[in-house]
Amino acid sequence: MTNYSCIVVGGGMSGLSAAYALYQRGVNVLLVEASEYVGGAIRSEQTADGFSLEHGTNTVTSKAQELWDHFEDLGIADQKLVAAREGGRRFIVHNGAPTLIPMSPPAFLKSSLLSTKAKLRLFAEPLIPRAVTPDENIRSFFTRRLGTEPAQVLVDPFVSGVYAGNPLETSVRSAFSSMWEAEQQYGSIVIGMIAGGRAKAKAQPKPKGPRPRSVLFTFQGGLASWPNAIADALGPDRVWLNSPATGLRKIDRGWELTVNRAGQPETLTADRVVLASPAYVSADLVADIDPDAAKALRKIFYPPMAVVHLGFRREDVEHPMDGFGMLCPSREQRKVLGVLWPSALFPGRAPEGVVLTSSFVGGARVPYLATQDNDTIIDMVIKEHQELLGARGEPVMAKVANWPRAIAQYFGGHDRILTAVKRMEAMWSGLYLIGNYRDGVSVGDCWKNGRALAERIAEYEPSRLLEQAVATT
Repeated sequence: MTNYSCIVVGGGMSGLSAAYALYQRGVNVLLVEASEYVGGAIRSEQTADGFSLEHGTNTVTSKAQELWDHFEDLGIADQKLVAAREGGRRFIVHNGAPTLIPMSPPAFLKSSLLSTKAKLRLFAEPLIPRAVTPDENIRSFFTRRLGTEPAQVLVDPFVSGVYAGNPLETSVRSAFSSMWEAEQQYGSIVIGMIAGGRAKAKAQPKPKGPRPRSVLFTFQGGLASWPNAIADALGPDRVWLNSPATGLRKIDRGWELTVNRAGQPETLTADRVVLASPAYVSADLVADIDPDAAKALRKIFYPPMAVVHLGFRREDVEHPMDGFGMLCPSREQRKVLGVLWPSALFPGRAPEGVVLTSSFVGGARVPYLATQDNDTIIDMVIKEHQELLGARGEPVMAKVANWPRAIAQYFGGHDRILTAVKRMEAMWSGLYLIGNYRDGVSVGDCWKNGRALAERIAEYEPSRLLEQAVATT
């Protein structure tokens, strides 16, 4: 029976980040992953005919120096690709056509996205009273504060684009906590965000030199270069692939984890266990330890999603595709949640003379669309391209990535689920749960949260951890 200081279950970005940060601190850590690859929702493919495809997460946005230092440490900083300036141009489908989202006050005033009445309604936001509903959905919250048009035209597609979510079910308190807190504390989103920005500026020392700028990036070999580099740095002895965890039990001095490795059960012990697996997997592992927490975790919905990649000859698409992509509000009743234009952002995403699009189908808004057969999904998305982008003829490439359980949803009552999880963590010393179902769904959030958890673990009884790390080297 092998003993570790900490075992991390799950090789998505949350688990990788935690495991690597622990490894850097000298902790004897093991990461076990059920599938044959690390990265979770990050899955890249380089095709034989010259396409670079992202089957899950497409890009990451950040300005954090700690992240750039992390890439230097991994040796992949020189592989980072920053998006072209067109990446700042975002479109929303409005009245059946992609319409540029205004990025400045003058552009906003001229934009046709909102009526004059809707624009004027926005100025009343500071006068709207606070909510009395304890867990309001996003549609209701933004309709009440900003008006019907902004909620439907601007907020609705954002929820679908980031969360693959349904604004009628997603909790504003859980998904947009800063805006919910701004209303609660200041009675206004606008006033609250301004006050929060000032407070943050006062708390942080003014940086020397130019202010850091957020950039949209990927890597030359695809976004999977990042999780793969972390796994390589940890090494095969600390990263077990194709090794699902099947049982978890509390023992006198820590935890006992059963792992199915190479078709055989293997029992491991650890002082601490980090469950960085999806909520439904973690629920099965803690079912005997805390049935209430397991029941709560199983309530988190992971809707199906299909990612459809299409390649068209440049001359066969009327739209210039000079931006990041387009999102589709619910009221447009499109069959896609949104379409990204990777070949407009980064070089080498498609062969010369060909444009690449990545479309998202299903999600919490229209989950049934992602459960159709792939040929039907492809035909449906081609028709959307014809109607929205002026595409003609057949694509030169079509490929679908299926996610039966995609992004964790922050539905109403999500805070109660997390309360049950926190209660379990408080009761059972040495057990931690992490993942995109808490504290943010983005890859950047998962990386940051994994590092923060590793710091907490490493600082707890550091002398004992160091002794164990030295003993095993």
